[in-house]
Formats: sequence, structure tokens, C-alpha cells
Amino acid sequence: MQEDIKMTSLPWKQIAYMWKNYFTVPSRISLQEVEKYREWLKKINKNKKPLKGLVLGATPELRDALFKFGYLVYSIDINLDMFLAMGDLLKNKNPNEVLIKANWLDNPLSDNYFDVVVGDAVLPNIPRNKRLHLLSEVRRLLKPDGIFLTRAFCVPDKKPFADVDEILEHFSKKKPSMQSALEMVLELHILTYESKDHIGSFAKAKKVLEEYHKRKGLKFKNKNLQKIHDIVWNFWFTKFINKVFLYAYRRDEERDYKKYFKIVESFESKDNNYSKITPMYFLKPV
Repeated sequence: MQEDIKMTSLPWKQIAYMWKNYFTVPSRISLQEVEKYREWLKKINKNKKPLKGLVLGATPELRDALFKFGYLVYSIDINLDMFLAMGDLLKNKNPNEVLIKANWLDNPLSDNYFDVVVGDAVLPNIPRNKRLHLLSEVRRLLKPDGIFLTRAFCVPDKKPFADVDEILEHFSKKKPSMQSALEMVLELHILTYESKDHIGSFAKAKKVLEEYHKRKGLKFKNKNLQKIHDIVWNFWFTKFINKVFLYAYRRDEERDYKKYFKIVESFESKDNNYSKITPMYFLKPV
């Protein structure tokens, strides 16, 4: 499968306006993770100086946190639709926020300009062969004493489930919700993940579910499982089918960080069932 910006970043445009209703933890930041970002940002800017903060993407919680603690806020994303959609989710409208429509990997921003760069699950949204380039760009944009705050999104070393049957059995015991549907999608991503290509694909996940349907049909006796399945099938495997993520194992993620940064602190929240694969990092340039 080809991995390029058409498969990694641009598909976000299709679902920008569905973010509020369909995206839950761990795709969205949990409450404890938001608080950790806020704690770090407050610590960096104790005196509320007009420090410059850049958000990679349009994540409303990060833009709100920078604004709350006195930063001059800049946000950069290749999709204008993300800014338009996420604007409705901001708690505090910031009339001075600078919105930049540009590619993270190829942008017009100046060297050593920002005191803080903040991102959430950014690396899986770029081609695998551009990971180090993005990290080098972040370091370029930061002042020598700047800070990079980010949440990773990795895959576990050991797959939790051996096959689709085990995943469906697990989710038959859960209440149907957007949360449980998203978790099922993630487990199917992990099941079909192959380290040789690093791709987490909705298309690959759909294929294994289709193979299950051929064996056992489309209907389930368990009504809750049926409802969860239908959200997965009718939304995630329809609206988002062209999106791929480029995952890494946590050890490889940290290895890449260390090429450009020192890991000062890491954090795993207790309100995110997947926090072992979505740790947060406080990074300083080296």
C-alpha cells in the first residue's frame, strides 16, 4: 500500500465536521491528558510572558491551553477544514490566534522562533519515511531552550487478540457507544498491523471483518455487539476508509525522539485504557 500525504493527512478533511460526535479517547485527548498538557504549559510559562506557542494541527484543547496560560498562539495544518470545524469546539475564542495553512513538513516558518511546539499523535499522520524530517522541523522551529510537548500513538509489542473472533467476543460484553466502536476499530488496526510496512489501515481492518462475514454472516445474536459493529461498519469503514496511520512500537518512537530531543518526562494517564500506547512526552532539543 502506498503511503503518502494523500493517504495520511488529506483524508482528515473528510471527517473534520464529524470530530465531535465520532472521535473519542484515545483518538482524542483524555481529560487527564489535557490536564497534563496544561500542567506542563503552566510550568513552562509561570510568569505568563508572551511566549510563542505553535500547535501542530487544530486540536482545540491544545489551543485553549496555550491561550489560557498567556502564550501567543499559532496553529498550522494542511487542511483549512480542520480549523473551521475545530473552531466550534474551542472554549475560548482567541482573536489573535495565527492560523497557518501549510504542510508541517514544508512550511514557511522561521528558525528558532517558538518557545513551545505542541502536538497530539502527529507522527502517525505523516508518511513513515518523513518521521525524522518532521522531528527535525520541530527542532528547527524551536528556540534553543524551547520545549516540544507531544502525545504518541503507538502499537503494542504483543497483539491483545489473536483473531477477529476474539475481538468480537470481547466487545460483545461492552455497551454500544462511540467509545466502544472506536476501540473496536483500534483493535482491528492492531490485529492487522504488520511491522514490515508500519501501516494501520481501515481498508485492511475492513477486509478481515469482511472475511468473518463470509464465514458467519452479517448478523450477531448479541444486540450490543450488533450496534457496535454497525457503527464501525457504517461510519469508520465508509467515511474514513482511505485513511492510513503509520504506527511505531513505543521503543522505536522514543528512539526517534532521542535523535533530536532529550526525554525530560513521560506520562501515562489513568483515564485512557490505551495510555500504554499513547504516552505523553516533555522533550528538550539536543
